[in-house]
Amino acid sequence: VACTAGSDASQAQAATDARKSSAAAPFATKARTASSAGDFTAAAKGYEDYLAALAKDGARGSADYANGLTQLAGCHYRLRDFPQAIRCYREALACETVRLGPDHEDVTGLWSILASVELRQGNAPEAERIQRKLLATEYRLHTRGRREAATILTNLAEALEAQGREQEAAQCRQEAKDIRHKLCEEC
Repeated sequence: VACTAGSDASQAQAATDARKSSAAAPFATKARTASSAGDFTAAAKGYEDYLAALAKDGARGSADYANGLTQLAGCHYRLRDFPQAIRCYREALACETVRLGPDHEDVTGLWSILASVELRQGNAPEAERIQRKLLATEYRLHTRGRREAATILTNLAEALEAQGREQEAAQCRQEAKDIRHKLCEEC
């Protein structure tokens, strides 16, 4: 994955300004229009062209590039091409991790989406690994008992159930339920 972040804020701003006037913009418009119309094959082609234009402009590590990858992944997902969706999400993750750091909420959000696609692809062990990583990050960064932890625990339970590990899944679901119940009492 060839994602690089700018060395300072002014370089990043200059790259953003250059992208706004670049040849990439029409491709993004074409892709968004096709996606809005439900033509995900055309949208995927548009996002591929958009990403190629951004790469040509030297914007491979930009937020626009990562967003284009995420949009392309979504097209592949809707086309049920899960391996390509996974590839795009992983590349977007690599870009965003370099750009934002591993603990940024955009990065953890992408990890969560990737886990869901892995589960949909039938790769429950990988989905479980990702959900456990997300839960460890959540507990490391925040106090226990946040709504986000309950969501991760519910998603982890799904990955465990897909592997026939019902007892562990039930424990995760109960912990998620307890968190949600406590949050409701505090409202």
